[in-house]
Amino acid sequence: MNLIAKVNQFIATHQLANKQFVIGLSGGIDSVVLLDLLVKSDIPLRNLKAVHVNHSLSQQADDWQLFCHSLCKDYGVSFRAEKVQVTSGKLGIEGEARRLRYNALSSHVNSDCVLVTAQHLDDQAETLLLALKRGSGVLGLAGMMPDTPFSDGLHARPLLDISQADIEAWAAQNKLEWVEDESNTDEQFDRNYLRHSVIKELNQRWPSFSRNVARTAQLCQEQMELADEVASSDLARQDCSNQQLALSLLDELSPARRNNLMRYWLRINSVSLPSQKQLAQLIKQTQSKDDAQVKIELGEAVIRRFQQRLYIVETTNEEMPATIAIKDINQSDVITTPLGKVMLNDNEGDIAIKQPNQHCKVTIEYGLAGSIKSWPSTRDKRRTLKKLWQEHRVPPWERGLVPCLCADGELVAAIGYWVEKDWCAVEDDDAINIKWQRRG
Repeated sequence: MNLIAKVNQFIATHQLANKQFVIGLSGGIDSVVLLDLLVKSDIPLRNLKAVHVNHSLSQQADDWQLFCHSLCKDYGVSFRAEKVQVTSGKLGIEGEARRLRYNALSSHVNSDCVLVTAQHLDDQAETLLLALKRGSGVLGLAGMMPDTPFSDGLHARPLLDISQADIEAWAAQNKLEWVEDESNTDEQFDRNYLRHSVIKELNQRWPSFSRNVARTAQLCQEQMELADEVASSDLARQDCSNQQLALSLLDELSPARRNNLMRYWLRINSVSLPSQKQLAQLIKQTQSKDDAQVKIELGEAVIRRFQQRLYIVETTNEEMPATIAIKDINQSDVITTPLGKVMLNDNEGDIAIKQPNQHCKVTIEYGLAGSIKSWPSTRDKRRTLKKLWQEHRVPPWERGLVPCLCADGELVAAIGYWVEKDWCAVEDDDAINIKWQRRG
């Protein structure tokens, strides 16, 4: 089999020819073969860079890094190494290592780049069997995609249609060298158990097993595309950003379509997908009469409800931010707050305030009492902050984080929402422009 031709065809099919290629190089046989194929492909050598992630889990980890460096030097390929420290957590050693590995690789991938990794046909079979073990739906059974968005660029898998046997044959034919990770034979890890004790025997009994499993994955990918099209159409009917979900949408849908929309909404906002039990609990809680009762933790996010909308809130253990003293309000400055950035004296400012007295103490305050009376420039009378937060649909968990510009303790502006009537600049005033850039 001419694997170089297959890689060239993959590059052409996925329109990657003009991209900068970043290969994740572990030093194992799969990534070494991928590097060899990319070097011999139609990609200019200058467009290829290898990145090795040293997980520091093996006594040989530094030797593997040196091997990868030496290999790239022989090929004339640019090389970088990243070292990470893996600790056991919710994801386990294997899952945490994978998370840190891709975090490290993402720093090398911009909008002109494609990350290429060496997952192959038999890896796809492993992925589907693991999905079956977990009781996954169509998304899990869709397995690994040939290319997906990654960081600011793409993640491509050129070997996904090539078997382990073909990779081993190429390595032998071209007299390639590679390193062996002793953990790859440890069957306490699920993938290793499937690789050595399950899939190998299945392929011996049914030689087309891995390829047929990959065909199932491809069919499931088509079903996922259709489900996503339906969910995207449903989501487009709401009158708020996609970072929120209007509950009125859910009420109009059948149970299957409602569940599909909920999973899609969570996925496009990079939230860990719920189990079937968690999803049922979330749907049930959306029907609660008390907003405060809706609080579902999914990975590093929490789903909350406010005024008939669902919100995704990042979990944090941080205390209330400290007051920020502004030394010179007339100087250009960027102040980072929990909800975004305040840019002082920006030419494209969203609001303009009058000049404070030169002896005034100007600060950004948080957590102002809801009983404080405020008079926004767009209103005809004063109202309490609590009422104004409700009118502006500010969720309760965000109210204490809104940056409030104050002068000698007097509210000047709730950044991102309004300027106080007495502080709103008019054309003749020597104004200070302020731009607000909300995070996310």
